[in-house]
Amino acid sequence: MASKIIAFLVTLVINIAAGVVIFFFMLLGMNGFSESDANYGLGAYIILGILVTLLMSTGAALLAHVLLRRNFGKAVAALIAVPIFSVVGIGLKIASCVIGILIADYVRVNY
Repeated sequence: MASKIIAFLVTLVINIAAGVVIFFFMLLGMNGFSESDANYGLGAYIILGILVTLLMSTGAALLAHVLLRRNFGKAVAALIAVPIFSVVGIGLKIASCVIGILIADYVRVNY
């Protein structure tokens, strides 16, 4: 049980930290957008980022649970689950950043 909680919390912290860093890079990338146009993209990124963070943390806990059932050690289960779901989460957050910028660009051009 402890390894599942640790996998969840460590993945959560890593995804939150990556989300904050990517958010600041997104702000730099959206330089030149008006505030009203950029708000839609930032809102989309925040919603997608929270969703990705929760899904990846839950996935890490579930993978740790599966690995424990297959007789892996507690530390090994957490050490396998955390990097996998952290890397996938960072990739999905980068994709969310691109989606947010595309939404802001769509709003800027069409409205």
